Amino acid sequence: MDKEFGQHESTSGRPGDAEHWFARLLEPGCSDAESVAFQRWHDADPAHAAAWREVNALWRQSADAVRSPALAAAAWRALREQPATPWYRRTRVLLPAVAALATAAVAVLVVLPRWRTASPPSDTVVYQTTTGQPRSVRLADGTLVILDAQSSLQVRYGEHFRHADLLRGRAQFAVRHDPQRPFEVHAGNGTITDVGTVFQVRTDDECTGVILLKGAVNVSVAAPGHAVAQVSLLHGNRQVWFSRDGSISPPQPADTQAAEGWTQGKLVVHDWRLPDLLSEMNRYNQTQVAIGDPSLNALRVSGVFDANDPETMLQMLQQGWPVHARRIDGTRVLLVPLAGQTELPRKR
Repeated sequence: MDKEFGQHESTSGRPGDAEHWFARLLEPGCSDAESVAFQRWHDADPAHAAAWREVNALWRQSADAVRSPALAAAAWRALREQPATPWYRRTRVLLPAVAALATAAVAVLVVLPRWRTASPPSDTVVYQTTTGQPRSVRLADGTLVILDAQSSLQVRYGEHFRHADLLRGRAQFAVRHDPQRPFEVHAGNGTITDVGTVFQVRTDDECTGVILLKGAVNVSVAAPGHAVAQVSLLHGNRQVWFSRDGSISPPQPADTQAAEGWTQGKLVVHDWRLPDLLSEMNRYNQTQVAIGDPSLNALRVSGVFDANDPETMLQMLQQGWPVHARRIDGTRVLLVPLAGQTELPRKR
């Protein structure tokens, strides 16, 4: 979804430092080097990322008033007993509320370590798929998850929360609604909060996509070093994408045919680049198909393909597009331009 630090380097390797980082990054004086160091700590261990999400979750669950970055900065300074410019001079909060709000912010940050320690332990269940078909999983609360090929999901339930961490790949969630325990999916630098829905999340090293098929979800995305996340409310048949730098696309119409297709073993392809089709097919099959000539990279493909049948896909491509499948061995195939073809037409 680059890193260096100075004065806090000695403490930046433990999961328990999530509270420290949370407060520090909200301070107006937080340097770029510190933001970069936070990202190094966050990415160094899945436990660090999980601890960071718990801190964020508690912050979101606290009173609305204490969500202000200025309040968190004031709280951090108060905990360190260092004088600072009054935070209310940098905000537009009404003066009579300042004392109460600052007290609340300090209280939240003070109880963070205690809250995480006192919370009842929650078991983490790991679901993983390799190359092959999607896997359906019924979670303890009745939520149905369809995990795509080459995907990894961690699920943790507690008394007041339900967290699913999509570490890689794609999953569809049909959530059993529980207003007392919000269902949150964490992927990349974003959090998707269920409002009683069916939705899909896909994530990789560069970006994360969310497609809503039914109901509504909140999508919040945080940029490294910035406390205030961008938020998008999605309703049915809409999608958003967000990147590691915190940028998020406007909601757009979703390709629901393609979204529902992979859960049924089908790839519904609308004007895809050929490399994208092959990349998807390779997720499901031992037979790996690659492009053997860069001129094929611009070829556009449309159609419906059986995700577990690369042989039929190769036949369809050779019949409808100017390509030839050249076998390397039992599991590798190269696509090359059809002999004598000098110009590759675009076919829908």
